[in-house]
Amino acid sequence: MTNSDSPLSSYQALVQNHASRFDPEIAALQQIVQARMQELRDAEQALVEAQAIELKRIIDALATDARCLLPTPELSAFVQELKQMKRDHWSAQKSKFTVADDPTTWLLATLDLPVGLSNYQTQSDPDAYDDERTHILYSYSLSLRLGDVQRLVEVPYKRIYNLNEQTESSLREQIDYYILDDVDDLLRKIGHPEAQRSQLTEELSVLVGYASTLFTLTPRTANFEYTLTQED
Repeated sequence: MTNSDSPLSSYQALVQNHASRFDPEIAALQQIVQARMQELRDAEQALVEAQAIELKRIIDALATDARCLLPTPELSAFVQELKQMKRDHWSAQKSKFTVADDPTTWLLATLDLPVGLSNYQTQSDPDAYDDERTHILYSYSLSLRLGDVQRLVEVPYKRIYNLNEQTESSLREQIDYYILDDVDDLLRKIGHPEAQRSQLTEELSVLVGYASTLFTLTPRTANFEYTLTQED
């Protein structure tokens, strides 16, 4: 039997024909895609850097005086959304959130002391314990400063008990359960008049809750994936 009569000869000829026709095309296409992706990355980098600069300006502004957020439409929208959030019985009894929809009218806007928010950090505790159960506890903390007086606000927001059970607190619950108490303690510490303390506690707590979402912002980057066709 000659080589031309081999049972594999026809198949091998087809494979070679396939390779000669398509491999160069695919290789050329890969080069085009890679070159274009590099062009996009180079163009995107300037925008990513610009976003990072703006985020730093936001963080610096919060550290100087977070009341710069009071005139923003985003905070006003947050207040209205917060009021619509469902509350459990305990939080409903603790706070009815009587703050005005327009933060520029808040008593907080007239406060003589600047409101500084800084040092936002996230933590996780793999050995947290409550209700006789161990769980993974996720929390964040930030420094709240009024004038020269400062307090660390610590806010647990997620508990994972096992693969099938976890709880996560809404921003409303974070404010009700944790932020309100820390803010009230700070106002007591600086000796703020009791007649204004309740209102200021609510306003400050809402401001802290909203600001916590700004600390988590990161520059947006584009994502694109493609699969190169390869010969089996």
